[in-house]
Amino acid sequence: MRGGIRLLIGFLLAYCLVAGEAVAEKRIDSRTLAHYILAGVYERQGDLEKAIEEYKAALKIDSDCAQLRFSLAAALIKQNQIDEATTELERVLKLASSAQGVYAESLIIEAHTILALAYSLQGQIDKATREYEQALRRVLAVDPQNIKIHKSLGQLYLQQGKLSEAEKTFEFITSLVPADAQARFYLGTVYEEQKRRAEAIEEFAVAVRIDPDYPDALNSLGYLYAEESINLQEAEALIKKALEYDPDNGAYLDSLGWVYFKQGRYEQAVKELERAVEFLPHAVIYDHLGDAYFSQGNIAKAKESWQKSIELNSQDTLRVKEKLEEAFSLTGEGS
Repeated sequence: MRGGIRLLIGFLLAYCLVAGEAVAEKRIDSRTLAHYILAGVYERQGDLEKAIEEYKAALKIDSDCAQLRFSLAAALIKQNQIDEATTELERVLKLASSAQGVYAESLIIEAHTILALAYSLQGQIDKATREYEQALRRVLAVDPQNIKIHKSLGQLYLQQGKLSEAEKTFEFITSLVPADAQARFYLGTVYEEQKRRAEAIEEFAVAVRIDPDYPDALNSLGYLYAEESINLQEAEALIKKALEYDPDNGAYLDSLGWVYFKQGRYEQAVKELERAVEFLPHAVIYDHLGDAYFSQGNIAKAKESWQKSIELNSQDTLRVKEKLEEAFSLTGEGS
């Protein structure tokens, strides 16, 4: 929670110059301006309670000033009054959407962004995602060649499972900047999610060629080699290099254990996969661990791991259940 608040404050500080210019550009009552200036003085002194009082006093005179409401929301967020800040930001969007000009558009973008973070702090992830997407789209409308924003939008699409939109976004980025390792990695991730493994491998390989020290790309390429049971020696080297950067990464340890499994090195596979589930208790890793135990002849632990995989909602639940039933049949037990 505290980390999120600091992130919000950082965004607000970055915005303050634009907001100040926007208020200055708008002709407002001198009494309102006096309250606004006094509120700013109190904020700089660290007296947020008095600052909030002054912002609210200003809004009693000019309730339709979007910039004032934004400044009030900023102060409320700093005070961790997220619910009230959210209400003010929603009002900002309604007011600013009826205005025109660069400052109004900037205010709308910032309000969407801060509102996304506020919703996130409240645990309203769907609303947060929607607001963040709105902010990114509006920025791109102003600056359509902004690679950083395209990446953020593409990552958001990927998180949402909007694979077609994510694919188009990252393909657009790679068309503009072919040597962007991160964009190549994310495009490969999209292809992997779409079960287009050959294309995913190609993109991960390009990412590694561009940046040989990119741990996620190293791991992803090695893992897909293991999944396809190809280039297993290279896969091992790639994943071990990724682990040099992050030795306790559960996903990387799972990849290494899976490579060992595909190589028939079951004892080493079990060792790495047991470490992996300690750091990342994920359904897929428990499934892999079950396979490794089973190949060692340890049916009891295999069943335990597969059952855990099912409890954690494996994407491959039916396949895991089939393996579990086979294990029960070998021990003569009912499932």
